[in-house]
This record gives sequence, structure tokens and C-alpha cells, in this order.
Amino acid sequence: MRLSIVLGLSVLPALCQAESTAAPPPQILPLALSGPAYEIANQAYAAYNAKDYDLAIAKAQEALRQRSDVDRLRKLIQLAEWDKDRRDHPERYPGNKKGFQNGERSLRAYANGDYDRAATFARKAIAESPKNRDYRMMLIEALQRQQRLDEAEVAIDDAVAVLGDSPQLTHRREALHEQKAVNTAAKGYASLARGDNDAAVGYARDVVRQYPQNIAYRRLLVSALIAQEQYAAARSAATEALALKGNDATLLAQRGQMRLRLGDKSGAQQDFSQALAVGNLPLREQASLYAALGQPQEALSRLQQARARGELKPGDEVQIAYFLSQAGDDQAALAEFKRVDRTQGLSPKETQDAAYTAMRAPDDVQAIAYFKRVLDYQQTGDLQMPDQQVFDTRRAVSDLSRVWGVTNTTTYRGASTSNGLSGAPSSSNDSLQNSTEVFWRPAGYRDARFVELYGRVTDTLWNKESGNDKGLDALQGAVGVRIKPFTEYNVMAAFERTFPLAGSNVSGDWLVRLGYGSSIGTDLRVDVPSWWTSQFYAEGGRYLRDKRNYFNSEWQLGRSIRLDRVSPRLVVFPHVVLAADYDSKMHSSVDALGRNKTSSDNAGGAGVGVGVRYWFRETKHKAPQSYIDFSVQYREKIFGDDRAQGVFARMTYSW
Repeated sequence: MRLSIVLGLSVLPALCQAESTAAPPPQILPLALSGPAYEIANQAYAAYNAKDYDLAIAKAQEALRQRSDVDRLRKLIQLAEWDKDRRDHPERYPGNKKGFQNGERSLRAYANGDYDRAATFARKAIAESPKNRDYRMMLIEALQRQQRLDEAEVAIDDAVAVLGDSPQLTHRREALHEQKAVNTAAKGYASLARGDNDAAVGYARDVVRQYPQNIAYRRLLVSALIAQEQYAAARSAATEALALKGNDATLLAQRGQMRLRLGDKSGAQQDFSQALAVGNLPLREQASLYAALGQPQEALSRLQQARARGELKPGDEVQIAYFLSQAGDDQAALAEFKRVDRTQGLSPKETQDAAYTAMRAPDDVQAIAYFKRVLDYQQTGDLQMPDQQVFDTRRAVSDLSRVWGVTNTTTYRGASTSNGLSGAPSSSNDSLQNSTEVFWRPAGYRDARFVELYGRVTDTLWNKESGNDKGLDALQGAVGVRIKPFTEYNVMAAFERTFPLAGSNVSGDWLVRLGYGSSIGTDLRVDVPSWWTSQFYAEGGRYLRDKRNYFNSEWQLGRSIRLDRVSPRLVVFPHVVLAADYDSKMHSSVDALGRNKTSSDNAGGAGVGVGVRYWFRETKHKAPQSYIDFSVQYREKIFGDDRAQGVFARMTYSW
């Protein structure tokens, strides 16, 4: 089976992670001073402390020219000009200097990054001079710097109550609310990161209600709803966000993923294509979208570019293996799985995917090793698998491990169906035949595209008509080669040589044959007590020397029932049957008394039957590899020779 497109680098986790692991959002505050502006500002503060107000003003103005966004430099200029004027014109300042000393201490503490002391001195200054706007603004800013946002909002309200509203206070209130929203969004991302999806959705809805026009907050809501598996709600939220900004690649990719989950494949492909057309997604996310669009080569190219640029994240390397597999290069995909396994190890799910990739490669030995690890992970609880999937995995190990086998079949009237290549039909007389075959697969299973070398011994043990050969007179051998060229189709071709054994009367010949089989439910199931079963085979062949052509077919349909009270490995199979055969050497004839014999070159019948099969020879990692099967049928003739009607029985022992 092909790996599902649902990848370790699927669009869904990649986009969620891209949001949840982003750098912490910036505060809505002036940036810290740095570089030349920082040096000049320090000189300005030093000059102010030395009471060199002219130099302090000049230095502060130069620093402000380089960093016009730093309001505290303006405050320093105002203080220096005020102190200079107070020094030069003391007559203008009668009385005590209310709040000045604490205001100056607050400013110095703020400049030194000690925002707690800055707030403390600002409160003292306000207490001494309640109507001083600068002291109140210093308090508000110091509180903001400490993320004491509720206190800062109270300080703004107090300032408005005393001084009245102003554009400066209104702007500060708006910035404060934005900062609160940023903090709420940060809590949402943190909740996503730790897997608390309910909390993440709550934070996201709150911040979207406050700022519905902010696309970043709407992305958070979509990611949180996706993580909560509310796919329809996530799709609707993404659609609302895209109504505000129609070409947001991240939102388009997220909505496309939701559409895909909800069965809207065409809509999903449209969103994926539009997201790629926007062109601002990281390479690794482009790879995911190309994979979802069924373009694994493009996906692989983007991921390889991301690796070359050092943009891959932990766990991304294995996605190269997935894309190679989707592109049909299972051997290269297996090489990538093995490389990742050596360097950083595969997860249990990745090991399972690697096993199927190895089976298709085909590398039977590696596939067996991976499947055994999968079964061990299931035993330890590291990988959750339904019981039937566990059994199917064990069956895969059994199939991959088989390189030889033995089958013994005894039939009463009718052909053997043990391998789908059964030989020419029997004549109309009753007979009991036995066949034992040994086969060997020199190249292994090869994803059900194997070659088998085989040898067979066949004998007629009993024959109703005394004139026909049986025992040593009917003993014959055969050696040949069988080829199954397709994984998906149970088509098998064979070429063999038959020859007499022990001086029997059998004539040797060359036989060419082609068979086809199809079955449903013929293996044991462990998930249900009964299940529908159908098996069909058809085979045609030609004996080259005898110039004899033949055709055999049989179809069975019924219900397999596991007899758990006796053994969970015992299955009974009541069924209906249709069978038809043809043999160019069988014709109608007239005996010595002038009576027509009913033999003809074809025969067909229908009837009912029951089979019983017991499975055995299993291990921890292998499903039962052997079985004993007995079936009996009664058929009525539909057309042709009388050999199509009566009782038919078959017993098979397969090792």
C-alpha cells in the first residue's frame, strides 16, 4: 500500500507549530537604547547629574535626533531646561520644590532599568505634586515596563480623573490595551505548546473579540481550533479571516487542510494552489502543500532546498523519505528511512511506514526487522494498533519470511486449488488422487512478485474403473518454475516438465499454464467471529507434445465462522460453489453396444459445500504459517459431462 499523504510534515502540525513556537511577541514600548545613541544618552545623563544643563540638553538632543522614539530623552531635556531656568532665575520659583527630588530619582532609576524603584519614586512625586503630568507619565511607563498592566491602567484612570483626558493619555491607554492583547495571545500560544487546547481557544477568542481586524490573532484562533479538532469551526474562522486579508498564505493553507479533512478536495486544492501562489511560505511548508496536491517531486525538491539552507526542524528529515515514497522511488525512500534511523531514530509510526516501504523496495530482510520492531512497540504500548492490524502485521512477517514450503493435497473428483495451478481436469470416472509439492523461492517474497522453483509427485490412489492406471502405474513427477510478476494481481505463469516415475505408464510432456486467482477473507481474522469469504481461480494450460488444451475454474462464496469454543484457530466455511472445466481430449463417443457415453470436452456444475480449516505454527512475530483444510461439496450438473455432478472432496496440508 502507498503511504497516506498524511505526513510527519503534514500541513496541519507544521502550521500550528509555526504559530505556537514563534518568538515572544514584542512589547508595545519604546525600544531599548543601543549603539551610539546609548553612549550619547549616557553622557547626557552624566552631564545632568553634574548639573551641566547645557551639555545635558545638547547631548540629549543629539541622542534624540538618532532615536526620536525615546520619550525619556525629551523628559530629560525638559528637566534640564527647567533646572537650568530654576538655577538662573530663582526668583521665578518661590516656595518649596514639590515632588522634584522624587521625580528626579524616578527618572534616574528608570534610566538605569530599575523600573520598580522608578515607580516607587514616581508615586511619591505624585503624592507631593498630584497635578504634575510628567510624574504620572513616568509612573505609567515604569509600570508598563514591569508588565504590571492593570496597575498601569489604574494609574491612567487616576491621571484622567485629576488632569482630564488628553491625546497623550488616550494614546497610552490604547497602547496598554494592545499590550494586554499581545500578552493574551502569548498565553494562547503557550497553551497550544503545552497541549492545553481548550485554554488556547479561550484566549484566542478573547483577543479576537478585542481586535477583530488583527490577522495574527485570527491565525491563533484557527490554529487553536485545529488543535482542538473543531475542523468545521476552524474552516469558518479561516474564511472570516481571509475576508479581511484574502492573500494570507498561512490561512489559505490552514483552510485548505480543513477542507480536505471535511471532504472538499477540490476546495482544498484551490486553497493550496493559492497559498503557493502567494509565495511567502517557508520551503518546508511549501513541500507539505505540494505533497497534498499530489506533486511529490516538487515537494521533495522544496524539502531538499530547505535542508541545504539549514531550515529543517527536528523530525523533518524523515519527510524526505515520505516524499520519495510518494514519488514512487521506494528504494531511495528506504535509504532515507535507514539513514534517519541511524542518526536520530524513527518513531514507532515512522518505523511502521518504513517497514511497508522496505517491503515494496523490495528488501525482505529489512522489512522483517522493521515489522518486528512495530510488533514490539505494540506490545510495550508505544504504538496503538487494532487487533486485526496486529495480526496482519504478523501475517506480513510470515509471508516475507517464507522461502520454501510443502503442500500435500488429496482430492476425490476435481482438481487441487492449493496454488492456483492445478493441471488438467479428471475424466468422468470417480478417482482419488494425491499430490505432494515442494517449492523454493530463491529470491524471497519480493513484495508478492516472486519466482518459485518446484517439484511435484502425483499419483492416483484409487480409481472406480478397473481399467485405468493407479498406484505405481499412474505415478508421475514434475519439475518447473512459477512466476508471479505483479504485486496487485494474483496472476501466475508456470512452465514445467512432467515425467513418469517407477516405470509408470505416464507419458512425459512439457506443460505451459497460466492462472489467475482472487480472494477475499480467506485468511484468519481475529477482530470478528465471522466474515464473508470469496475465492475464485481460473487456469488454462497446454501440453505441448500431446497438443492438449485444458481450462479449470471454481468460485466459492460463503461465510467463514471461527469456532472459538473449540479453538480460535479453527474455522468452518459453509459456501455455495460454481465450477466449470474444459479438456480438448475429451469427446462424446459410442460404446460397442451403440450407447452414447456422456463424456464431452466441457462440464459445469453448481452446488453447496462446507470446509473446515485449522491454522497452526505461529510465533510472537509470525501469524500461523501452516494449515490443514478439508472440504466436501455436492454439485448438480449445469452443462456438459457428468463429471460436473456428484460429491467432491479435498484435503490439503500446507506447511
